[in-house]
Amino acid sequence: MRDQGLARVPMFRTLDDARLGEIARRHPARSVPAGVVQAHAGDRAGHLLVVESGTVSAACHGRDGSRVRFATVTGPAVVDKAAVLGGGRHTATWTTISPCRVRRLPAGLLRQLIDTVPSLRDHVLRHLSEQVNQDRRAVVRRSSGRPVVRVASWLLETGRESAGRVGLPGSQEGLGEEVGLSRVTVNRALHDLAASGLLRVEPGAVVILDPPGLAAVRDG
Repeated sequence: MRDQGLARVPMFRTLDDARLGEIARRHPARSVPAGVVQAHAGDRAGHLLVVESGTVSAACHGRDGSRVRFATVTGPAVVDKAAVLGGGRHTATWTTISPCRVRRLPAGLLRQLIDTVPSLRDHVLRHLSEQVNQDRRAVVRRSSGRPVVRVASWLLETGRESAGRVGLPGSQEGLGEEVGLSRVTVNRALHDLAASGLLRVEPGAVVILDPPGLAAVRDG
């Protein structure tokens, strides 16, 4: 029987029903409430975390106690493939920020699938390539001194340069952790961008109204 939760995860969509069913039987999913750590920074990355539904975030703490959020991922998705494939350790702490349905798959299973399923291997390679590019863009974004530029850049990347609703990672404070700003500074930047008619702020989200205008702020 085809496991619909696992089948919705992009990386596993091309697997046949028999293989999906076997993976689901051997590695059942479980429901996890918000606020539960799924992997600690420094833990050995021996299992692949599959998020079938819900949202998780990756963060770490600096020596000065500051918190930096690296990513927010909403399922269906797989997180931290690079750490698992590299046989290393998690570089961030992954925590559920909403109720989630998650499944843990052994690292050896991922490597086996990569060796035997070309479509899955291609998906993983494309993902890792895009992740490198995202990380580079994040470094550039954080180097900008203007808060409105950092916020505009993050919104455009997350919203994929189009008009529409962009959910915030843990409200405005979470967005601040991603772009290296305080909640107050993020609030001011959003207010300035909204006053220019580029976006609208809603509870827990931002609606992009003028992508070209927002891009002009980012590139200005």
